Amino acid sequence: MSYIVNLMLGVMDFIYGLVGNWGVTIMGLTILVRLIVLPLTIMQGRSARRMAIVQPELDRLQKKYGDDPERLNLELMDLYRRHKVNPASSCLLPFVQLPILWAMIRALDAHEQMKGATFFGIILGEPAMKQGTVYGLVVVGFTVLTSYLAMRLSPAMATGQQQQGQNAMLIGMLAFMAYFSVKFATAVSVYIITANLFGLVERLVIPQGETTGEGARSK
Repeated sequence: MSYIVNLMLGVMDFIYGLVGNWGVTIMGLTILVRLIVLPLTIMQGRSARRMAIVQPELDRLQKKYGDDPERLNLELMDLYRRHKVNPASSCLLPFVQLPILWAMIRALDAHEQMKGATFFGIILGEPAMKQGTVYGLVVVGFTVLTSYLAMRLSPAMATGQQQQGQNAMLIGMLAFMAYFSVKFATAVSVYIITANLFGLVERLVIPQGETTGEGARSK
């Protein structure tokens, strides 16, 4: 973890040398991180769309072999193999993003020059809620709103699979993001907001119809 933190600090210094603004520096570093994990994002999206295609067949197998777990597992494995679906791939991106988020928090906290810097009138090195109710509500609210949009419009959510579980995960993640926005420096909120907005741009730019034809043929 310390290696990643030191790497982020070095990249931040480099970007700041180019742009001369710590808020823009955080945004630049965030976009760079998102570009690095972009292949995982694309893989997760493709897997989610494939899962949406096989969901009716998955439901049928669960009803048919619900009393025979061993047979059900064999049938599910065969279904996933035929449609090239890896259910575990949807968990890869969160497992990668959370350590990166924590490393980012540590890097931002360790950068002395940035602590007193301001961005749109808000001190980056202090939690927004400690700088006034209005500032705090705006920053926390925008963090939660962009997090909601990014998660609600993600490929996994867009497929509509396991709606009850998705809603529970969505609420949990929103609470998690709100806690980070309230507890940690405003710089962390800038990172989260930028990552969410970049995620929305990804949804517009990256083609989403990779499995649409497959789905039409399978019906």
